Amino acid sequence: MVAKKLSKKSVDRNQWNQYFSAAEEYYNGALNNYQSELWTSASILFVHAAIAYTDALTIKAGSVKSAGDDHAFVMILVNQTISLTPEDKKALNRLGKILGEKSKVSYGGKVYTQKQADKIKILFIRYRSWIINKIDQIS
Repeated sequence: MVAKKLSKKSVDRNQWNQYFSAAEEYYNGALNNYQSELWTSASILFVHAAIAYTDALTIKAGSVKSAGDDHAFVMILVNQTISLTPEDKKALNRLGKILGEKSKVSYGGKVYTQKQADKIKILFIRYRSWIINKIDQIS
């Protein structure tokens, strides 16, 4: 069995702000859709916000972002880009759970329920709090 190669690309460090802004836009859209009881689209936007925040982190910390279709590789990239405490690893596990929902919500062809959206929202809110703190710590 051949191991998959981590697909990443170099990005100018100054662009982290653009990814952060996109993440904030996805997040605000997710909240608006959630408040409008549009559970599926809110869930998709929470997932995309998590990915964009993570790109902002890896760009600011290491001038690199995941470039592949498999978003799970972004977790490996975070681990390669910053040193992780046990608390950081818990946050990355949350990201893994969020990313695990991506295929279901994006391509599953089913309308999400409030309960399903709540699950993603809770994971995302906790992840967002962690990642904003991490981004702020990078000089």
